[in-house]
Amino acid sequence: MLNIGYCLSALLLAVSVSADTPANCSYEEIRGVWEFSESARTANRSEKCDLTVKLVDKVRIELQYPNTAVDHLGNRGTWTLIYNQGFEVIINDRKYFAFSDYKQVGTKVTSICNQTSAGWSHDVLGNN
Repeated sequence: MLNIGYCLSALLLAVSVSADTPANCSYEEIRGVWEFSESARTANRSEKCDLTVKLVDKVRIELQYPNTAVDHLGNRGTWTLIYNQGFEVIINDRKYFAFSDYKQVGTKVTSICNQTSAGWSHDVLGNN
């Protein structure tokens, strides 16, 4: 598992890891406005991303057709689905990644496409 040094959570407005997940979210379910919350930016790549991490920064990003991302300051970037399990956004010299959330009871899996599990963010060079 990749750990970039600080945590990220995202929640769809209108309106959270392992390798492959059973989530099955489509382009249309991911497209829209997301709010990303980050922990403090540090160079420490061993931070544990769990519910005890204090989130100190937020950015709102709209994921538009076909692959344009626009943040609350008007910066433009790109976004892409990672198979049907998550998505990556590159904007304002930063990368954000999160897996789509899901709930599993026994063998029944329910995708929760308007939420994510904890993810990662870092500058485009892989720092901070």
